[in-house]
Amino acid sequence: MAFDLGEMMEQIKSSMNGGGSGGGGGGANGKRVLYDAAIVGYGPAGGVMATLLAEKHGLKVCIIDPNLEKRWIPNYGVWVEEWESLDKDLQIGLGDCLDRKWEVTDSYFGGSHGVPADERCRIDRPYARVSRDKMQANLKSRLAAAGVTKITGKVDAKTMEHSPEGTSVCLENGQQIDCRLLVDCSGHYSELVERVGEHNPGVQIAYGAEVEVKDGHAPYDENAMLFMDYRTDYVDKADLSAEEAKGLDEIPTFLYAMPMGTASNGRKKIFFEETSLVARPPISFDLCKERLHRRLKHHGIEVTKVMDEELCYIPMGGAMPNLNQRVVAFGGASGLVHAATGYMHVRMLAASGPVSRAIAAELKKGGPGTSEAAARRAYQALWPAKAKLQRDFHVFGGEFLMAQQAPILRGFFNGFFKVPLPLWAGFLSGYPNLPHNEMHQTWQKRFNFGLQFFFKLAPAVQFQLALAGALSGWQYGLIAAVTPLAEGEDAKDRLFDSEIEGIRAAAAAKATEAGVSGNVASGGEKAKEPALAA
Repeated sequence: MAFDLGEMMEQIKSSMNGGGSGGGGGGANGKRVLYDAAIVGYGPAGGVMATLLAEKHGLKVCIIDPNLEKRWIPNYGVWVEEWESLDKDLQIGLGDCLDRKWEVTDSYFGGSHGVPADERCRIDRPYARVSRDKMQANLKSRLAAAGVTKITGKVDAKTMEHSPEGTSVCLENGQQIDCRLLVDCSGHYSELVERVGEHNPGVQIAYGAEVEVKDGHAPYDENAMLFMDYRTDYVDKADLSAEEAKGLDEIPTFLYAMPMGTASNGRKKIFFEETSLVARPPISFDLCKERLHRRLKHHGIEVTKVMDEELCYIPMGGAMPNLNQRVVAFGGASGLVHAATGYMHVRMLAASGPVSRAIAAELKKGGPGTSEAAARRAYQALWPAKAKLQRDFHVFGGEFLMAQQAPILRGFFNGFFKVPLPLWAGFLSGYPNLPHNEMHQTWQKRFNFGLQFFFKLAPAVQFQLALAGALSGWQYGLIAAVTPLAEGEDAKDRLFDSEIEGIRAAAAAKATEAGVSGNVASGGEKAKEPALAA
């Protein structure tokens, strides 16, 4: 599965002037098209990356997916401050993609540690829901305008071959796709991306439904987004079996809800979602659905119509991608999910600008070693040391949370939202280029956050957190993230430019050597350009 480099050189040069359309892997003259970047997977991550590379950087891009027209499924909740920052940075129409905004969010963490069950935690920070349909339509229009080629098909991972000049893959129907860089946005369980170590993530599970209700949805305020209701008083334990009563605390879930205004028939609409924050192994969707129904019945909320249902499955934490590989992982494949919260959408968007710029800069340089250098630059932009250290901090948090019962979780979050907003907001964003993340980008600032947070906790929660830190802080990277050990990781980033120079120099030397060998072998005639092969 090779293609001749000499045959492709003019297409490489012309591709810098922008992408055109093409029929899959072939052009109008029957010859295969060489793409600057082939994007595998057309969800939000693939759509955004293809848009940026083609629209903003003028590269020739294709996007490959077996279901190109399939509607995007998940609903995404975002902090408005983060979304507006990304809209300003990326300039791809994100500001037009919000469905609904709430000026405040409410949470309930009562029932433990002396906190009354009906005590409300109100946060004066606007929250919004992204319209998946608006975002999908927006990116579809931009991809078409930028000349991105859409290819229907599934990549056969066994056919992937790399050479100094690029990568070739075949679809399951045998069609070959040739590119200078392959970007995998196919999701959490990619078959193309190599990971470092055992991949055993925790999993966030949720059952959600957008519904109409008969007489409103009190006690939940129609003007506030419900961020978390971790209470378990919606059911009388005397009505449960011994196993069910035990599971109520040992397998904790919370309610997340988005009031959606009034339907045409005058009834209130609301999106309810019962969520298991993180568990290993994951809990069942049926358990989430059963608990949601019990919770609504307890509050006297009568559902008259179910308009949409959603099953949410988000792996959290687990192994990182190998940052030295030639396939660039992005989105779910890249480990971008916040390992303690499950948020990824804004983190993906925050990473997309730096990653796309890194890819474009290296591809436009051309020359030997370009494909490998572009992949390494992309990973450096995706996971600089400061972001990896923050991820380690989050992984420890996720491991702690999945080991706790409901009373400890109520105390944990009750304390979390009592620290100053820039501190907790920076933890929730947890990635460069997002508002308040600067509060977590050095070990000193992470240590300061941890210290302030610890003293907001009830004694029982402090004990559990201190115990987890002592027993597993080193294993999950906590110690390195909040001590001067972090400075050693930061120092590695300062050597990165020399690493890229080394990649290009080594590739140039090999190309020269191959050219000399070819001249000798042919009695002095110039050797034919090497084919792109593994």
